[in-house]
Amino acid sequence: MAAMTAVPAGLLASGAWRRAGPDGLHWVESLPRTFDRLRERWSLVPDGPAWHGHHAMVQPVRRDGEPLVLKVSWPDEDIDSEARTLSIWDGRDAVRLVASEPAEHALLLERADPGRSARSADVEGALPLLGGLLRRMAVPAPDGLRRVSAVAAGIRETLTERWDAAEHPFPRSLADRVEHLAGELSELADPYLVNRELAYRKVLAADRAPWLVISPRAVAGPLEFQVAPLLWTRLDEIGGRTAVLRQFRRLVVAAGLDRDLARSWTVVRSADHLLTGLAAGYTEEPVRCRLLLDTFSGAR
Repeated sequence: MAAMTAVPAGLLASGAWRRAGPDGLHWVESLPRTFDRLRERWSLVPDGPAWHGHHAMVQPVRRDGEPLVLKVSWPDEDIDSEARTLSIWDGRDAVRLVASEPAEHALLLERADPGRSARSADVEGALPLLGGLLRRMAVPAPDGLRRVSAVAAGIRETLTERWDAAEHPFPRSLADRVEHLAGELSELADPYLVNRELAYRKVLAADRAPWLVISPRAVAGPLEFQVAPLLWTRLDEIGGRTAVLRQFRRLVVAAGLDRDLARSWTVVRSADHLLTGLAAGYTEEPVRCRLLLDTFSGAR
């Protein structure tokens, strides 16, 4: 019998499970046995040491020689939504779902290369790459997804209270504009399945295709919803206002987006993320979001 799978030291040191007290400790301590059960159930052979994300442990495995990964997620993670989204895409620019076991919060997936992500590509190449993925993976939103229009409504309803709590980090005139834009966005249709976790580190190099998306989290909405995080994640590399506007235009073209709608969502999401970051005590995220607000609140 193969030795039990070792839990990566990084997952033992940190993770969502620590905030859950005894239940979290039980979960992380039971992971080796969980992996043993699943490997036996699905006839899997270990193929290297496990790695981890923020809320999951992943082990490379093989079945009949095929390279796969076995992923077990923290119970609070929406594994059913991830499995459903991957099933809808059916391998189109994303890893294929081979099997799932909701009771164990487990997925068996096509293997990509965790050591090579789009985060390693320079921003000049990475932005149009992710823009192309955003467009090609756009499919009609299925029933049951959280709606982006409701997200906008929530931002509109809470913005003034959060702005006051943060001691007015941007002018009242801009807060009014964000509220107005959020109100407009809350009344628009939510046509597409949108991956709100389309991030550079979640686009991995692979054999079947140059790049494949992993770990999606789906919402229903317009594709323009995802522009802001693709910008603020690598804003330090992009540079100042002129460079930001240039990369914004490149992303809009690559994804075939509505420029005005993309601008509106960028303003609203940047303000929302700035206030969230200040409330959490973050230092870098508010600075990045402030630059986006300064750039797009007056851009045309």
